[in-house]
Amino acid sequence: MRPSPVPFARARARVRRDLPLLGTVVRLSLPVVVANLLQSLVNVADVFMAGRLGPTEVAAVGMATAVRLLVLLAIVAVTSGSMALAAQAKGARDDEALATVAKQSLWLVALVAAALTLVGVATAEPLLRFLNSGGDPRAVALGAGYLEVLFLGTVLMVVNVAVASLMQGAGDTVTPLWLTGGTAVLNVLFNGVLVFGWLGLPSLGVTGLAIGTLLARGIGGAVGIAILASGRNVVRLRGGRGRPDLGSFRDILAIGVPSALQTLMFTSANVFVIRIITSTPAGTFGAAAQAIGIQIESLAFMPGLALSVAATSLVGRSLGAWQLDEARRRGAVTLVLGIAVMGGIAAAIFVAAPWLVRAFDPSAHPVVVEAGTSYLRINALAQAPLAVFFILNGGLRGAGDTRPGLTATALGRWIVMVPLAALLALGLDLGVDGVWWAMVASVCVQAAWVARRWSSGRWIDVSLQQSRLYRRHLASLAPEVREAFLGQIRAPLMADARTSERLLDDGVRYDAPEGPVRVVFDGAVRVVEGAERLPAGARQALAVDA
Repeated sequence: MRPSPVPFARARARVRRDLPLLGTVVRLSLPVVVANLLQSLVNVADVFMAGRLGPTEVAAVGMATAVRLLVLLAIVAVTSGSMALAAQAKGARDDEALATVAKQSLWLVALVAAALTLVGVATAEPLLRFLNSGGDPRAVALGAGYLEVLFLGTVLMVVNVAVASLMQGAGDTVTPLWLTGGTAVLNVLFNGVLVFGWLGLPSLGVTGLAIGTLLARGIGGAVGIAILASGRNVVRLRGGRGRPDLGSFRDILAIGVPSALQTLMFTSANVFVIRIITSTPAGTFGAAAQAIGIQIESLAFMPGLALSVAATSLVGRSLGAWQLDEARRRGAVTLVLGIAVMGGIAAAIFVAAPWLVRAFDPSAHPVVVEAGTSYLRINALAQAPLAVFFILNGGLRGAGDTRPGLTATALGRWIVMVPLAALLALGLDLGVDGVWWAMVASVCVQAAWVARRWSSGRWIDVSLQQSRLYRRHLASLAPEVREAFLGQIRAPLMADARTSERLLDDGVRYDAPEGPVRVVFDGAVRVVEGAERLPAGARQALAVDA
C-alpha cells in the first residue's frame, strides 16, 4: 500500500509555516554568538598581555578573574529577571511597562554594584591570599591592585551588561552586538596603551589592564544608556516609574536570583570535579585535558547559549501578548534548531578530536592528548541533551520560571555528577573517562528535568501569576472568570500585533486598530468601552460571574 499523502502534506505545511520563525530565531541568536565570541577574544587578549609581563602577572590576572566571577553571579540576579520582564512587556506592547522595567533594572544594578564595591575592596586581598595558597606573594599584591581598581568601578563594569540584557529581552540583539564590538576594540586599545606605556604614557602593568577595562566598559555603558534615552531603540527610558521601587526590585530578583544560584551550583561543582580528576592516574594532565576540552567544546555550546537568549525573548514576548500556542511553537522551533546546530558541531568535534587537542596545544603531553580526546568524544554525546537544557531553560526563563533550572542544575551537578564521578573514576578505576561519563549523565538529568517542566505547561501559570495584571486584578477573580477573560478577551485582542495593553487602576485598556477596549474587574469581567469590537465568543464570557 502506498502511504497516505495527508501526513506528508501536513508536514510540508508545518515546515512552510515555521520557516519564517526559523529565520527570526537565527537573526536573534547569531548576533549573540558574535558578541560572546568578541568578549572571549578580549579575555584572551588580557591573558596575552599579562603573559608579556611575566608568569606572576598571568597568575595574578587568573586568580583575579576567578574572583570577578562572583560579581557576575550578583549581576545575573538582576539581568536574568530584567531580560524576562522586558520580553513580556514588549510582547504586551506596553511601552510604559517596558520603560519601568528598564529604569528599575538600571537602579537595581547600580545599587548592587555599589554594594559589590564596598564588599570587594575590603575582601579582594584576603580572597586572593586564600586562592594563592603556597604561591608567590607578589601575585597576591598584583592581583589585589587589579581587583581593587575593578571593584571601585563596578558600576561601569555592569551597566552595559544590564543595557544589553534589556535590549535582548525586547528582541534587539544587534545593538548589543555593536556595543560589545566597540567596547572590545576600545578595551584592547586602552589596555595596550596603559599596560605597556604606549603613546608616551607610563607603563602601569597589571593595573593598566583594570583601568583600560573600566574605561572601555564605562564608555560602552554610557553609549548604551544614551541610546535608551534617545527613544530610538525598542527599549526606551521615556515614561514608566523613574524612582526606585521595591516592588519592581522584588519582581526582577524573584526571576533572577534562581538563575544566579544556578550559575553558582554549576561553577562550585566544577571545583570538586577538578579535585576528582587530579586524584586519578592522569593527575594534573587530566585537569589540563579538561581545560582544553572545555575551550574546544565551547564551539558547540556557544550557539546553544545564544539560542537560549532567543528562546527567552521569543517565549517571553508571546506570553506578554498571551499567545500560548505561539509561545510553545517558538520554544519548539528554537529547540529543533539548537539540537541540529549543536549536534552537527559535536559530530565534527568527535571526528577531529585528537587533531583539535594537538592544535590547541602542539606540545601537549601524550596523556593530555589521550584524555582530551576522550573528553571531547564522550561529551559530544551530551551536546543534544545540553541543547535541550539550554534552550528550554531559556524558554522557561522567558516565562519567569527559573526555579526548575536551578533544581535541574542542583540535581545534575551535585546529586549525579560529583558522586558518580568519584564512583566511576576512583571506586571503579575508570580514571578520567569515568568523570567524563558522569558529566554526560548529569547533562541528561538536567535536560530531562527542564523538558518535563516545559511539557507540563506549568510555566504558563508561573508567568501569569508573576505579572502585574494578575497581582492587581486577576488574583481576586474566580478561576472560571479569569480563564474566560484570558481566553475570550485578552488572547483574541492581543493576537493582533497592532494592539497594545495598558494596566489601569480598575482594569485594563486595549488600544486596538478599530478603537479602544476597556475592561473593568469588580468580581466579574465588565467591558465598559468597545464591547462591540470583541469577538463573538467574548459576549458569552461577559456573562460569567464570580
